[in-house]
Amino acid sequence: MSHPLEPLMALQKKDRKLIKLMRELRDIPKRKEDIEAQLDGARKKLETAMESKRHTEALIKEVELEIEALKEKTSKYKQQQMEAKTNEQYRAFVREIGTAEEEIKLLEDREMQLMEELEQGKGIVAECEGRLEEERGEISEELDELDERAAAIGERLGRLKEDRRRAASGCDKALLQRYTRILQNKKDFAIVPVEEGGHCGGCHMKLPPQVVHDARNPQKVAACNFCGRIVYNSPN
Repeated sequence: MSHPLEPLMALQKKDRKLIKLMRELRDIPKRKEDIEAQLDGARKKLETAMESKRHTEALIKEVELEIEALKEKTSKYKQQQMEAKTNEQYRAFVREIGTAEEEIKLLEDREMQLMEELEQGKGIVAECEGRLEEERGEISEELDELDERAAAIGERLGRLKEDRRRAASGCDKALLQRYTRILQNKKDFAIVPVEEGGHCGGCHMKLPPQVVHDARNPQKVAACNFCGRIVYNSPN
């Protein structure tokens, strides 16, 4: 005599495959995020290098503006020097011109130092860009494989769901509703065997003797008193 749970146990095998595949499909976006997160370090290094380069360029611009302003001031002093009416005025302009020219020299030295730093910064930026592209290439294959896996799972799920629909149509409706409710609640198994010693194969709690006895009876559908799962056992 066939057991009334046999169609549901066959259905459960299909549902187990579906659950496993759907879980894997749900995990793929997170796995992709984890892989792409590997680029964060390289991105941050590039951002830091670029910010340092922009800062150096801004400093160079400031120095250039200061030099330009001092050169304009020196030009005016020289013009005024030519128009000096006394020796004292002339010497004062000479001092001002000398001071401005000394400041210009210091600023030009600073500009040369910053230009060297800028070249170094450009090299660091180029190096960081190269490393980022290298890491992108390294993870690109992994991401493509995950996309291909997601597509394959989607196709397989479509076939399994149709197969599952056909299998469910051959089950007792009342038992199917009960099975579905338990499976949705437990997320793993709705029907479990009675383990050695009379324990539930789902929660592993010790079952009452009557439940163990009923689980052997093909005319009855027994359930665990603790987790609610349907339990079965072949009669001795």
